[in-house]
Amino acid sequence: MLELVSESDGPVHRLTLNVPARRNALTPSLARGLAQAIEELEEIGEVRVILLSGAGGHFCAGLDLHWLRSLGPTPDVTDLQHGLSDFQSAVTAIVRCPVPVVAVVQGTAAGFGFDLALACDMRLAGSSATFTSAFARMGLVPDGGSTFTLPRLVGVGRAVRLLMTGETLDAREALSIGMVEEVTEDSALDSSVRRTVNALLECSGSSIRTIKRLTRAPEVGALEQALSTEGAAQLQALQSPDFRARLEAFAARMASRGQIA
Repeated sequence: MLELVSESDGPVHRLTLNVPARRNALTPSLARGLAQAIEELEEIGEVRVILLSGAGGHFCAGLDLHWLRSLGPTPDVTDLQHGLSDFQSAVTAIVRCPVPVVAVVQGTAAGFGFDLALACDMRLAGSSATFTSAFARMGLVPDGGSTFTLPRLVGVGRAVRLLMTGETLDAREALSIGMVEEVTEDSALDSSVRRTVNALLECSGSSIRTIKRLTRAPEVGALEQALSTEGAAQLQALQSPDFRARLEAFAARMASRGQIA
């Protein structure tokens, strides 16, 4: 089964994270594949909008903690560095992409999945969508740029609270603070996405590209610096006894539910 489904509909291209059994949790290879797919689409002149979604009723549950456990109790720092680089490449690809990337969110958007949605140019949510940073609850720190992107969307105070407490917001709460641009019932989400896509397609393609460049290009350097700083902090967190204890507790909970592969 393809972990990333790539579908073209003329000027609209949809990329779907396709690991529904894990709520589309990301491994380094899947994140790097997503980055490469976006970079390849940049070179296709007829693509004017990219939609990013998840299969099975969820957007993305973040980093696949089963991948981390597979590295053993004392992961090699080089393996962790390479993994972080792969994860962060997806965020960089979204922001650097010259055409709009729209997150279509249902169900869970947690951890790096939360960061991934924040990196997109717009977020359209179904009523089932929930948003949580979740890193602090695992003894980790954000590593997908949310210490930079979230304050820009919702303000510093709200951002700090969300990142520190790991609280979960439903779709309506996310809309009320400006984290998402629109919320509709899940059954009507495709129609909502189509309306937004049609509005973009009715405008000049060159204008849309220029507007994205003008609004997001100033972010690129600062975001990349944030990713570097977050990555260094995350490397320390990933090697901490606190995180390992929380990871094993997570694994025990999943095993009790019959969810460990």
